Amino acid sequence: MASFQAYEPARFRAYLSEPITRCPQREKGRIQTLVQKIAEALKLPPYLTSVYIPSLVTSPEKRSNMTPEHVYLLDRVRIVEADYILVVADQTSFGIGGEVELATSLGKPVIFFTREQKLSRFLIGTPVNVTRLEPEKRDFIRYRDWRDLKPQLLTLVEDVIARLGQSQTFHIPHWDIGKRLQTLRKNHGMSPEQLALRAGLWPAQIRLWEMHIDEVRAEFEVYQGDDASDIGEISLNFRQLEQLANPGLDAIHRLCFTLDVGVAELVGETSDQIPAQGPAKVLNAYQGQLRDARLESLKMRAHQYDITYREYDELRQILVDEVLESSYPSRVVNHVSETEFAEALRAIRHRSFV
Repeated sequence: MASFQAYEPARFRAYLSEPITRCPQREKGRIQTLVQKIAEALKLPPYLTSVYIPSLVTSPEKRSNMTPEHVYLLDRVRIVEADYILVVADQTSFGIGGEVELATSLGKPVIFFTREQKLSRFLIGTPVNVTRLEPEKRDFIRYRDWRDLKPQLLTLVEDVIARLGQSQTFHIPHWDIGKRLQTLRKNHGMSPEQLALRAGLWPAQIRLWEMHIDEVRAEFEVYQGDDASDIGEISLNFRQLEQLANPGLDAIHRLCFTLDVGVAELVGETSDQIPAQGPAKVLNAYQGQLRDARLESLKMRAHQYDITYREYDELRQILVDEVLESSYPSRVVNHVSETEFAEALRAIRHRSFV
């Protein structure tokens, strides 16, 4: 897996939680072989899943220079991007426990598998443990080797993605908590440190909740292009940015009390986000948010290039209209990347010379 790419284009995405730091050296090779076989199997239909493997990106062996804060942030981003979580629970791992708890807070389905006889009841007791979807309601899949694990795991993954396909969550308009929090904080003349002190929170929490997608990307620029495996592009849609912030109910209560606002004002909820006219209105509101954001991003890219009005109109059709019409809603990112823009412009100009 020397050419591993973080989250390649695919219908679904899975985050593979595995023991890294405390894993005995003799086990690392076996687990890596197993992980590679899982990733290859899930690429194929009907799974169509790209698997993110932390040990190939953020492990101490790959990036010893990456700070703990950046490891946490990048792995958090990748869990947010994931549709479901796979857990190799063959060794005790603090990282696995943290990843499962974050997945639980986001409602991400988790599948456990292990060669052990028993696992921590706290770990497998999470309400998003979908291994219990099976008729025998097991707490985890017990396996000996890949041949034993493969039929059990793939059957369960197929059940999980079938349920994902039935989900309606992408129809729900987002709450831009980070932007609202930053605006309200500044309106009160408070720094992140002052707000944290008054609300009984930590400044780093405030900064995380307020982070814009460009700030998230900037955090990892120093690691891009090094000799380790590719970090991969960070492209979060509205729903995923909301999940990345993800302040708990207690934190929201503290922030609202400190800023002297109601919950609706903090999360930015407005009357057009309330489905008074049924699901169609909610879907239209969400698509409207995506359209506005991609248009704004397209205009910013257009200013960087010397293009004609006709080219801009064609770019709008390709990068906004067609993307929203043809893509799976939860996969549409709320910005036009530089690569996406350049490729579309190149195609338009190529056609004009043919």
